[in-house]
Amino acid sequence: MPAGLIIVVIVSALCVAGLFDADSTLRKSNAKGDGWRNEIAKTVASVTDTLHINFFRNSIDSALGKNQGTKIDVEELLRRQAEAEIAASAEAAKKVPELPAPTPATPMKIWVGGDSITQTFGISFQRITQSTGIFTPTLDYHVSTGLSRPDYYNWPEHLVKDVLPANPSILVIMFGANDGQNMIGANGKVLERTSEPWMTEYRRRVAATMDLLKSPDNQRITIWCGPPPMGPGSKTRGMDQMSYIYWSEAQSRPWIQYFDTWPFFSDSNFVFSASLPNADGVVRGVRQKDNIHFSIVGGDRLSWAVIDRIGKLVDLSAGKVTPPAGQAPPASLVERTEIPPSMPGAE
Repeated sequence: MPAGLIIVVIVSALCVAGLFDADSTLRKSNAKGDGWRNEIAKTVASVTDTLHINFFRNSIDSALGKNQGTKIDVEELLRRQAEAEIAASAEAAKKVPELPAPTPATPMKIWVGGDSITQTFGISFQRITQSTGIFTPTLDYHVSTGLSRPDYYNWPEHLVKDVLPANPSILVIMFGANDGQNMIGANGKVLERTSEPWMTEYRRRVAATMDLLKSPDNQRITIWCGPPPMGPGSKTRGMDQMSYIYWSEAQSRPWIQYFDTWPFFSDSNFVFSASLPNADGVVRGVRQKDNIHFSIVGGDRLSWAVIDRIGKLVDLSAGKVTPPAGQAPPASLVERTEIPPSMPGAE
């Protein structure tokens, strides 16, 4: 080939490759903070997004498992879910789902999952719900996970692909303990922990995950447990602020029932307490030595409290749901009617 034609082919190939890789170029440019180069990268990326030129690169990356990076594609998951299922009517969406009463002959599928705090709680919950004779429980916890790091573990994707297809009637979920860390925003920038942009992005992720959990026929309830208070020296902070986000987002989503764990693991002033009395009056340790995770006693205590809450939404009279006094919290303990945006002295 003539030298001039070879140069034209090479330049054309580089231009096409640049269009296919525009998103990657923009991320690198954002990280370096390049001035005029960054503006060019933004323009090229905008063109490829509009014309869907980056579809091929994204498809290849997805096939190679490279799309677990810095952003959480819950909107895309929502779109796919909407295409695959029949949307619930507007009226049904405004009501708390009405589930049929489980019986020993027709037990109800119930799933419990979340981060490492859910491990002990989940083991207790699985054992206790199974003992009632009216539930078929599944435990699904993943250590060091949450909604802050989808590049490490993508919970929304796992819920849509692996959990919901099993069609559990009730989900019990808890996040937060690992989420108090910097995040990467949709624009590729680092969001400082608990800063206003961080809170906005975390709220977006929570809201989108809650939307994913909605059943098209309004036949699923999710008990979203707020994290408990953390003890001195735990270095696990922001549980009160995250609880406020969970609670406030659940208010407009009847299929999400927020459960307030805070009063069940604190004293009368809502301050962390490692040991508390159960319904029998005996004081026992409810947390492990790290002041973060539950003890077996704490796991049992929370399990019975959550089952009691479920019993206010579903008829559980066919099961053995009367807790032993040594395992259940005192009857005087109740959830708060409102969750404040922050708690004095909270870790």
